[in-house]
Formats: sequence, C-alpha cells, structure tokens
Amino acid sequence: MKFLPSLLCLLVFLLISGCANYQKDLQHFDTLYYNQDPAKAYKFSQKFANNSLLWGIQNGVSGFMSGDYQQSLQTLDSAENTLDKNQAQGIFASSLDNTGATLFNDNIKSYHGNIYEGILINYYKALDALLCDDLSRARVEFNRANDRQRRAKEYYQKEIQKAIQADLNANKDKQEMLSNNTDTNASEKKINNILDKQYSNLKNFQSYTDFINPLVSYVSGLFFSLQGDPKGIDLLKESYGINHSSIIGTDILSFQGNPNKNKPHTWIIIEDGQSPLKEELTLQLPLILLNGESYFFMLALPQLKDGKSFYTNFQLEGKSTQNFEEISVFDGVIANEFSKQLPYILTRAILSASYKAYMQSLLYQTAGNIGGLLGVVFSAITTSADTRITSVFPHKAWLAKISNDTKNITLRGDGRDIFSFELITCPQDTTPLSSPQDPSQPIATKDGFKICKNTNNVLYVRTTKNNIIPKLLIGEKL
Repeated sequence: MKFLPSLLCLLVFLLISGCANYQKDLQHFDTLYYNQDPAKAYKFSQKFANNSLLWGIQNGVSGFMSGDYQQSLQTLDSAENTLDKNQAQGIFASSLDNTGATLFNDNIKSYHGNIYEGILINYYKALDALLCDDLSRARVEFNRANDRQRRAKEYYQKEIQKAIQADLNANKDKQEMLSNNTDTNASEKKINNILDKQYSNLKNFQSYTDFINPLVSYVSGLFFSLQGDPKGIDLLKESYGINHSSIIGTDILSFQGNPNKNKPHTWIIIEDGQSPLKEELTLQLPLILLNGESYFFMLALPQLKDGKSFYTNFQLEGKSTQNFEEISVFDGVIANEFSKQLPYILTRAILSASYKAYMQSLLYQTAGNIGGLLGVVFSAITTSADTRITSVFPHKAWLAKISNDTKNITLRGDGRDIFSFELITCPQDTTPLSSPQDPSQPIATKDGFKICKNTNNVLYVRTTKNNIIPKLLIGEKL
C-alpha cells in the first residue's frame, strides 16, 4: 500500500505527458498543412498513420492534397476499416475503457472517430479515384459516402442511449454511492442551467440536423448526373434542400431535361479554411450532499471552436464577373454530430467529476487536511476534456459554374487574383501532359493551366493560408 501513491503519481505523469505530446504533434501538423506546404504535413504524419485512426485520416487527406493518390486510397482504406470496426462495437469505447476514463479522463481511450469523418473518408477516396481515372471506384466511394449519410440518423438514435446506459451500468457502484449521499436533483438542476448557456451556439445549425453534408451530396450528384445516372438528381436535390444554391437549382433543371443538349460547362468547387477544432471548457459546478453541505468541483468539457476561413468571398473573372456561392459550412456538419454526442459526454464527465468530488470529501473526513489536499490534487490533474479532432477538413465549400465559351478565366479571392486557367479547343486524341497519378505535381501558382473546352469539366481547388491547390477531377488538362 505504501507504493500506491507513487504508482498513482507515475500513471498520472504518463497520462499528462502523453496527452501533451499528442496535442503538440497535431499543432505541428496544422502549421505545416495550413501555413507551409501540405506535402510537408503529409510526410510528417506518415510516422503516426498506422497506429491511430485520427492520424490515418490526417495522413490520407494530406496525401490526396499532395498528389499521392494511390497511397492516399490505401491509407484511407485502412482508416475506414478501423472506423467501421469501432462503429460496429458502438460509438464509444468498451465498458473497461469507460471505467478507467471515469477515474481519469476520456483521453486514455483510443480515438473512435465520428460518422462525418467516415463520410468524408469515402468522399476523398472518390476524389482520389477520379484523379486515378478509376470511374468505377469513384462510383463505389460516392455510393458509400451517401449511404453513410442516410444511415447516420438512425444509428445515433439507437447508439447514444445504449452508450449512456452501458456507461452507467459499468459505473453502477459509483452511481449508487453518489445517489445515496448527494442531492442529485438539486445538483443536476444547477448544472443543466449552466450547460444550457455554454452550449447555446449549437442551436445555430438547424439546417444540418440530418447528418447530410451538402458538399458530399452535391459532388456525388454532379458526378452521377454527368455519367447519365438518374440517381444524381436526387442527390442534387438533397444538397439544394440545405443550401438553396441557385447554381444547383439550374443544374437540377438542366439534368432533368435532355442533358445531351446541354453545352459543355466547367464547375469550380473550392474548399477553403479549416474546420472547427475543440477546446477545453472548464466549469466550477456544485455537488450538494444530503447533509446540506456543498462541494464545488471542476468539470472539463470539450467545446467546439468555430472554423476559420482564409478568404471571405470568391469570384470568377471571364467575360463577366461571377460570384461563388457558399454551399456547405462544415461547422454545421460537425456541430450537429457533436450535439448528438453531448448527452453522453456530459453524463460521463459529470459522473467522473462528481465522484472525484465526493471521494475528496471522504478523504478529508478520514485523513484530514492532507487527505483532502491529495484528493484536490488528483482531481485537478486528472480532470481534462478530450479535445482530439481531425483538423484537415475545410471550413466552407464554394461553387461556381461557367460556360466553356470563355477563354481566359481568373479566380479571385477577397478581390485579388489567386489562380487562372484557360479553356482551349482540344483534339479528340488529346493526352494530358502529366499523369493524374504523378505525386510530384507541384502546387499551382496563379499562372494556372489549360483545360479542354470540348467536354464538361469539374475543377477542384483547395485554399490554405499560403497555397492554392487545384485538381481537375473530371475533364482533360494540357
């Protein structure tokens, strides 16, 4: 028993140092990805990709941005397999993991992933496949992405309540101890009032309540429609129902008509900014004992930090000026799923923190000031929110569409030229000068490239703080 305090201190030290290093690595990745060169972030994340779902996603998407499409597909395949296994077991961890996390915090659990990440894994795999000229693989991945969106709502309705009940059962002894010694009704009322104020911003995304990412629906719908598959119309309508984009509205009308009569167009899809991150919210909350005494304990919870844009607006300059339309805000997609997880997160965090507070009162009663002090120290250093989240996704998606009768086109962001391309007439046997699978293709500058005007084209552009990354998903480039 005399070694127990030392052992406990060692475990706490390892926990804290491990979490600190993990966050430091994620921050370094973000600096490389958004401020320097995605290829550097891709290389940095390779050493972590095989051991962590979160890092696998980071590495797979940064591989796509860097042009290593085949390897990106393999990495995202592995991440998808891990995510599917986790979701088959339940949204959250096993009861053994949960019991340990109740005593310490959720950071000791492995990262299990989110449904929106699974959807985006399939979305980026579809883009990888398009750039590898594998249309059948792209079709499969788009179908999987949209199937995940359809199943998500039903999945969460079942899994959240099951997870909460499983966690309560795993910690039944702690729950009974608290119920027998605390006024739970009085405590919960005060706690709920505080939490309602802290998470009121989650109500701002009502249009994203059904787990549908309108970007995924739109790009999938555009792909299928350009392939002559009627399922594309329903996906376009699904996206339009959320963002009410006039461009998507005209797409629906043109594809519902006779697509063969439509003149060739070029669609430009921009992914800009950085998706929301999580930060720790620390609150002091009351635990009211049955004898009337009140103990205040620290509660650490994850809170979404708004995503950030690198540009506030985009325009196309050709024969005339055309504004891009905003078609997806990732804050809404992520906040919707986070709000569904919140009851479970709160249940676990409150149980953990209140149990530590009650044990602190017992230590004080049995060991005096020293016992109380040990309880306070242990509670303070083990109370930490799980703020792990993938950071590689965009903040917003933008859309523009232009007829191919314009020759020189310039993309402008916040009033300045950031990229240009030229639409030219190509011979029927045109062969692109660079292989779409070539990972050494450089990040484009505003000098741009040439695209064939004979066919429909879909141009993808990713904007980071210091880079413009264009990729021709559909069409021919010289």
